[in-house]
Amino acid sequence: MSAGIFVRELDKVKNYLTEMGEDVLRMLKETSAVISKMDVEKAKEIIKFDKTVNELENRVVNKAIDLIALNQPVAGDLRFLASSLRLSTELERIGDLAGNISRRVLDIHKLEQEGKETLPFPDEFTHMIGRTLLMLEIALDSFKENDAEAAHKVMGMDDEVDDYNRSIRKKVLDIVEKDGKSAAWGFEAMTLAGHVERLADHTTNLAEETIYMARGFNIRHQITKDREEI
Repeated sequence: MSAGIFVRELDKVKNYLTEMGEDVLRMLKETSAVISKMDVEKAKEIIKFDKTVNELENRVVNKAIDLIALNQPVAGDLRFLASSLRLSTELERIGDLAGNISRRVLDIHKLEQEGKETLPFPDEFTHMIGRTLLMLEIALDSFKENDAEAAHKVMGMDDEVDDYNRSIRKKVLDIVEKDGKSAAWGFEAMTLAGHVERLADHTTNLAEETIYMARGFNIRHQITKDREEI
């Protein structure tokens, strides 16, 4: 494969990843609306759309593996292709979680139809998913711009999402302890919050991978090493 063709094929991989990122960002924005409005029909659409993200992941993986196997790239090109495999996995998992959140909304709607007690979500839900959306937007922009400094900002925001999750769990557990009839709702609410928390974790992984692509420095391994030394 000539150098020019190889560069064009690399661009295809980046374009697939960019498209995946735009899709999962749109899914997450729509998921936020689904939660706030309990929009059952939109929840069903999000679940179906997850297949599109899965198909894009397959394109990234197949193209990246072919380029590695047939061209034996080195240095930055090899680092980009290796990172592409991990990035596509993280984006696919974000899409899966958006679908899982939508399924929780459908489950809560089913509880309502069955006449079981459901309650409004704690206010922290809005802040939690809003913060996660911002993290994803920054992470995707940093990938497109190969901006390690911007990617670093994402990592500091993950702790805020964790704090929201803990606060939500405490409030929901307090509600359920006082009123056992809301137990089924409480389970769904805490599961939903857990999904959002994991969305933030996968978004953090995107940022870490961008730093690796931009600087050749694997920050995940560095964090593990630091923890072992503490």
